[in-house]
Amino acid sequence: MTPLVFSLNPAVDVEWRVEEILAGEKNELRSESRWPGGKGVNVARWLSWLRKPPRLFVTLGGATGRELAAGLRKEGIRTVAFRLREPTRVNVVVTPDRGEQLRFNPSWPHLDAAESRRLGQEICRLVLSARTVVISGTLAFGAPAALYARLVRAARRGGCRVFLDCDREPFALAVRERPFLVKPNQFELAQWAGTPLPDEASEVEAAGRLSKATGGWVLVSRGEKGALLVHQELGVVHRATVPASVPRNTVGAGDALLAGVVAAVEAGKDPEDWLRDGVATGTAATTVAPGQLPSRKCWNEILRSVAVHPGTTSLSATDPRRDP
Repeated sequence: MTPLVFSLNPAVDVEWRVEEILAGEKNELRSESRWPGGKGVNVARWLSWLRKPPRLFVTLGGATGRELAAGLRKEGIRTVAFRLREPTRVNVVVTPDRGEQLRFNPSWPHLDAAESRRLGQEICRLVLSARTVVISGTLAFGAPAALYARLVRAARRGGCRVFLDCDREPFALAVRERPFLVKPNQFELAQWAGTPLPDEASEVEAAGRLSKATGGWVLVSRGEKGALLVHQELGVVHRATVPASVPRNTVGAGDALLAGVVAAVEAGKDPEDWLRDGVATGTAATTVAPGQLPSRKCWNEILRSVAVHPGTTSLSATDPRRDP
């Protein structure tokens, strides 16, 4: 069944390329690229690329909202639009020829009380027609912190498998509703744990506690170190690594990772292959410019290079692919 992806705070993503970033001086732009963005939108674009075309719920407003909608139509992504009074935000990435990227994300648009109430009603109604739900990205500004928790609860009551990727208070609240899989990065995992996680052992321990809290899977994105897939009840601790390389770009790599895992779960694959496909997809995202998608050949080559190190020799009698 078609995955339903929620993107409650999308953006038009923009990349400005410069030779170098000069503090206090005029910085001349050599090029500008624009594409549909925001974490949930990224997941939807990658799912479509992985041949698991989703249905995308997205909030849109103003001229930038129309631009984002046009970009999604061009890519053939089915959308359900929730109209806002204020315009959709524009996220800017500044990429120099040398050195790290700079990222700027606005703290708008802002929902009023009536919009927030209607949004909550609409998303909880929509999950009744879904089987797989992906919640990815920050909440729309002005929405209550418990909105994702409410959405997870409604989805699970409807028999949905829920994948969750957010942070801070909305994440902590939604975790209590026991989603099928959560995907923190290293920083977000430490944020949830309330303590620094200086090494892999501490990350595995924290991921185990998070898995115990949800009763499900925890996928930890670790940048160039790969990823972890943990299930406390099943005693599973899988690690995946890729050969060292210099990334061209890191924007949206975690979203690609999640999309790869969702597609593998939907295909009925085993957890080791969830992780392998996810890490291959996330790594492939780093080989192209922001907003672009790689060739199938590139993805297959990376897939062959991903090493998965199982943390257990056998799974429990409980099927790890089970529905909630």
